[in-house]
Amino acid sequence: MRYSEQLEAEGYAVIPELVDAHHIRDICEFICDEGVGTRRLIDMPWCAELAERIVRDEQMSELLPEGAVAAQCTLFNKTIAANWLVPLHQDLSIPVAERVDTARCSGWSEKEGELFVQPPVQVLEQVLTVRVHLDDCDERNGALRVVPGSHLLGRLDAARGRLERDRRGSVSVNVKRGGAMLMRPLLLHASSKVSVDNPRRVLHFLFGPKKLPEGLRWRLT
Repeated sequence: MRYSEQLEAEGYAVIPELVDAHHIRDICEFICDEGVGTRRLIDMPWCAELAERIVRDEQMSELLPEGAVAAQCTLFNKTIAANWLVPLHQDLSIPVAERVDTARCSGWSEKEGELFVQPPVQVLEQVLTVRVHLDDCDERNGALRVVPGSHLLGRLDAARGRLERDRRGSVSVNVKRGGAMLMRPLLLHASSKVSVDNPRRVLHFLFGPKKLPEGLRWRLT
């Protein structure tokens, strides 16, 4: 199955090799002082350059919206010492430049100095998450568990999310170092605490359409 077909049907796909080993080593040096994580990496020149490489990669040509904007990059650094459980959820918020007065947006919040909002579902359906793995990742060190096809169900409350997980089942998405997991934000997903002393560092990129509705603007445009 092509990546685009799997992404449309199941809400996720894995590209085994998106970033080469040499580049991964360089990235690990850049992030060595970032602790357990940060949402502000896209402001760094090396990260913006990596986002451009991803946009230009042949494997991504059918997957990103035309004129895709790299709106955010978050580092998640999960280890035995910095360990956390992520309950089943959808990613409903995006970073924007300023607050707008519209009834179709909700859940305004601020994190690390950035403004976030829950936009209409139609916006989230155009957004693509690209999770670049800096370490091998499986269920022992926090691989995501996803509910295939749940991205087609719109915004779900917690009870409906659990119901869909029980009905559809969930799968662990294992990714090797240098590979990338692609996913739609509305895909139900969760992750366990790590149970082995292996790091799980992930660069979580958010790519979206160049223009947003309702007067919204990406923070970087």
